[in-house]
Amino acid sequence: MSEKIHYLLHGIQDRYSALYQENLKELGDQDIAVASIGGSGQSLLGNILLELGLNYADPYIDCLSADGSSRPDPAYADYRSRLSATDRTDWAEADAHGARWPRFVKTHLTPDFLAHRPLLGAWILVRDPRDSLYSWHKFRTDFAKDPLDLRAGSFEEWLEQPGPTGHDRLDDWASFYDAWGAARDRFRRTTVTTFEDLKQDPVPALRRSLGELGIETDEAALVRAVEQSSFDKMRSHEEKHPDNEARAPMARTRIMRSGTPNEWQGWMTSSLRRKFATGDIADVAERFGYRLTAAT
Repeated sequence: MSEKIHYLLHGIQDRYSALYQENLKELGDQDIAVASIGGSGQSLLGNILLELGLNYADPYIDCLSADGSSRPDPAYADYRSRLSATDRTDWAEADAHGARWPRFVKTHLTPDFLAHRPLLGAWILVRDPRDSLYSWHKFRTDFAKDPLDLRAGSFEEWLEQPGPTGHDRLDDWASFYDAWGAARDRFRRTTVTTFEDLKQDPVPALRRSLGELGIETDEAALVRAVEQSSFDKMRSHEEKHPDNEARAPMARTRIMRSGTPNEWQGWMTSSLRRKFATGDIADVAERFGYRLTAAT
């Protein structure tokens, strides 16, 4: 098997695990896909939705049912315990995972994978690709310590390796958001939220997106959910996680790594700038409000 095919199969397994395939069967016309590339802030958005008391499910670590309920998969207990709202709801009363509609369902899949399900809507979560890809690279190499990702000696080399689509990571980002942008008219309700707005102006951004999805929210509850999901509070919760280096090679690393908009300004090089400023990624990013070709 060639190295490229090996990467491709591994990437598809990442986004389309056996658990996820089973969970896809349970999705229906009251589910809203929350679509993002890894490293785009899905942990933050999911935490806020759970703090709001909304039904947010992660089909990569949850077991979903058609009635809207979900239950934790014990195989991912270590990962789940690092996320503050997820950890708390895992220990809550049984009805905390009950049927509340709509259900928000995390996905890193392109819309074609979900086309056979009659979904209610789509919530596209997007982040500056310079930051999202850098964050995803850090997760894959520092936290997950994936052997294939670790083969790349640098972030720039990692960008050039095949991602889940078989293309390099830059084209992978572009094809993902190009596909979701084009698919919006398939759904009855859609919205787009940027990671930058979640960090810099979260309450108005969330109020707008939830409203576009038909969800009424109490202002005080929204403010409280945002406060409970601050980077400091989520990082503090994860810092309490009992690392065990013999059991977990990811010990002393964290999911909540930085959470900073425009982090790319601290590491950008002329070579990397050229990579981000050319090709499809620059065009797709501009549709979502990011000018990758602008001078630093």
